[in-house]
Amino acid sequence: LFKYPEELAEAFEKDAPDLIGFSNYCWNSALSRAFAAAIKKRHPRVLVVMGGPNFPMDPAEQDEVLSAHPEIDFFLLKEAELAFLRLLEALHSAGLDRDRFEREAPPDLPNLVYRDRAGLLRASPKLDRVPDLQDIPSPYLEGDMDRFFDGRLLPVVQTNRGCPFSCTFCTEGQTYWSKVRFKPAETVRQEIELIAERLGALPPNKRRTDLLIADSNFGMYQGDLDTCRVLARTQASHGYPKYINVATGKNSKERVLEAARLVNGAMKLAGSVQSLDPDVMKNIKRANISSEQIVEMAMKSAEIGTNTYSEVILALPGDTKEKHFLTLKTLIDSGFNTVSMYQLMLLPGTELGSRESKERYRMRGKYRVLPRCFGYYDFLGETLVAAEVEEICVEHATLSYQDYLDCRRMNLFVNVFYNDSVFAELMKLVKGTGLSQWDFLLHLYSRRPSPRFQELVDRFLEETRSEGWDDPEAFRRFLQDPAVIDKYIAGEYGSNLIFKYKALSMTEYFPAVADEVASAAEEFLASRAAAPECKELAQEVVLYNRHRVADIFSSARGPR
Repeated sequence: LFKYPEELAEAFEKDAPDLIGFSNYCWNSALSRAFAAAIKKRHPRVLVVMGGPNFPMDPAEQDEVLSAHPEIDFFLLKEAELAFLRLLEALHSAGLDRDRFEREAPPDLPNLVYRDRAGLLRASPKLDRVPDLQDIPSPYLEGDMDRFFDGRLLPVVQTNRGCPFSCTFCTEGQTYWSKVRFKPAETVRQEIELIAERLGALPPNKRRTDLLIADSNFGMYQGDLDTCRVLARTQASHGYPKYINVATGKNSKERVLEAARLVNGAMKLAGSVQSLDPDVMKNIKRANISSEQIVEMAMKSAEIGTNTYSEVILALPGDTKEKHFLTLKTLIDSGFNTVSMYQLMLLPGTELGSRESKERYRMRGKYRVLPRCFGYYDFLGETLVAAEVEEICVEHATLSYQDYLDCRRMNLFVNVFYNDSVFAELMKLVKGTGLSQWDFLLHLYSRRPSPRFQELVDRFLEETRSEGWDDPEAFRRFLQDPAVIDKYIAGEYGSNLIFKYKALSMTEYFPAVADEVASAAEEFLASRAAAPECKELAQEVVLYNRHRVADIFSSARGPR
């Protein structure tokens, strides 16, 4: 079992196996294929099995992928613990010989897709999901994860599998995943306690303090409260976890709030609306999710001292500039602490990622590298170059490319002036005077900016335009040059632009940003007939922010 490519390379060169399996997610698909291709080049008889969600649903598209990547002998779909076991048994019976396997293998091997030697796609029936997760041994309790407690990797637990919602942008939106299956509570307890103990045994400077819960709707089920009580006990006994990364449930708000209360503020409440427009929600099949409950949860979270965040996806089918802005307005004025704004990834294995959906909604995509998902590796005497490429939607039937850019510009403004903002006190002042924080952001967005602040915005928009490629194959050829990867590693290419320009707004451009928000606040408060003392207080607050942030990353600044 390997996490780091370098360790796999070292082990493989010492002793090549008969068979190797690779996971296939959007963040490691190209890396897995690069290693698989190198293995086939040097050891053509080594069998390569791949599995994971980053694979098309349509058979014709599956055939295209396998044809383009002959290094993949077999691909396993959906839940694959039992399917992988059945495949291994059949391969063992065939003496690990691919040709003999094709002649002798049972035709009903489940969840299996491959191209035979004649170039024909072979696909088998899908196996029902594992009915009882107790039947799957825990890798934590079996000791398989012990060597991964290295102070770098984030511990992950999953207490259930499945999702009752049908979101078309998500790989779990298919009916296959609609029934939720739960891991035994005792197993969950033992896993959490083991993680806390293993981390506690590390030197203090190597202890991670966070935990990722990989459930799709944590807090929505009664058993989640039991999990939170276990977490509260390990917080008391081991000081862990201090932070819990999790997607909280989209319904059952009272239970979700209780879950957050139990873990002492370690868990942010997620109000992942994606859009609040009824037509958009219908198009993405989120009709069974109560957006009213999500918004109400944000307003109630303050009572238990829990931070909240919401998530919005730009360019969903039926989206427009006006609808996107209205969703942001509702979330900000409802009191979410943070509004995270994402672009629509057209993922293989999702309904929206299918060719049929792209044609139906007239989607135009561009291709770019996922942030921090690139590198080159020495393996079997050659240098492998890998960069993960994603397709994002930048235009469709109801959203022009210019409107997409306008929305991205507003996303930058929300992130600079609202999310985790150094101007949080100013935003509270606006709200305290009975005015809309969104209206203030819209005023900032609409006013004529200073030349220096405009330069920041123009740089952001130029990189937004230039980061995407129209031709995916030309882009992938471009990425095969190690010198290009060096530029990604150095940050010249491929940054998360929202985060990059948030950082620039707090450093290189901060004087201009502070001037901009001070002038805008004075104009906005005056236009709303605010009391003179409010305008004076706004200027004092911005002055305080200037001094607090000045040279924030300077080593000469020292503690204050």
